[in-house]
Amino acid sequence: MNDASAEGHEADSLLAAFALGSLDLDEQAELEALLATSPAHQKELRQLREVTALLPYATLAAEPPAHVKAQLFARVEADRATRLQAPAPSAAAPRVRRPLRNWIMPGFAVALAVLVFALGNLTLTLGSTVRRLDEANRELTTAIAELQQSLSETQGRQETLSGQLADSQEQWLAISNQLLASEDRIGQLNARLAHDEQIVTFVSAPGVATRQLAPARPDQSARGEMYMYPGEPNAVVLFSGLPILETGQVYQFWLADGSSEVAAGTFQVDSTGITRLVVQAPREVNAFQRVMVTVEPDGGSITPGTTVVLTGSL
Repeated sequence: MNDASAEGHEADSLLAAFALGSLDLDEQAELEALLATSPAHQKELRQLREVTALLPYATLAAEPPAHVKAQLFARVEADRATRLQAPAPSAAAPRVRRPLRNWIMPGFAVALAVLVFALGNLTLTLGSTVRRLDEANRELTTAIAELQQSLSETQGRQETLSGQLADSQEQWLAISNQLLASEDRIGQLNARLAHDEQIVTFVSAPGVATRQLAPARPDQSARGEMYMYPGEPNAVVLFSGLPILETGQVYQFWLADGSSEVAAGTFQVDSTGITRLVVQAPREVNAFQRVMVTVEPDGGSITPGTTVVLTGSL
């Protein structure tokens, strides 16, 4: 190795010690003179100082083992004693430039070891931090996927509940319509019951007069019974055995005197052939001489038709 290479190697070693602040004044002066003429060494010193600035953040402070501390202080004390025992240079003697020594002081060796150890710890710390961040990222990704799955299931349940609610509303509407229809039917039945009670009261009251209506032809089995009060315009007629008429036809009841016939109502019969009719005459019923039932077009007629079913005298 030539002198220039040796000095360059020595300068590289001393640069690290200079960055750590462990050179004595003579070595520091010689290195500063070298730095003034070497941009490459200036750049390397800047890089070493940047690394040294990171050392406080590389690892947690730790107490070195007792034997390491004792050995370090012993070496520093030995180096100090050697320096004190060395003869002082003569004041008159000219100062001779010392060649850069190819050595690393004990303090620099320890500092360099600490630097290497700290950088290793920094690498391990960064690696551990990266692993923790990667694990946290995987956990977050899993949590997001589970949350999305839960959200999808919740939306599915909401859609199901919405469908069930719509079905329930339709069922409730149908039940409401049935209830309204039932209420109408009940109203009709109540009205019919009240009407029937009125008829029963009418036909069973004392003083009521009864008249029979007979079939107009011998082959018919229909019958009628008329209940009335003398001097009253109201009467009740109960019919039985009447056949069901064709569509568009009705039975019509007539009151007749010697000169005219008065229409007193129309009616239909069910499959039993039984029905009743409340008559509202224009004057007292017993003022008429006879009654009859005819078959007329739907809506009734002004005058009786030719198809007479029942007749009777008052």
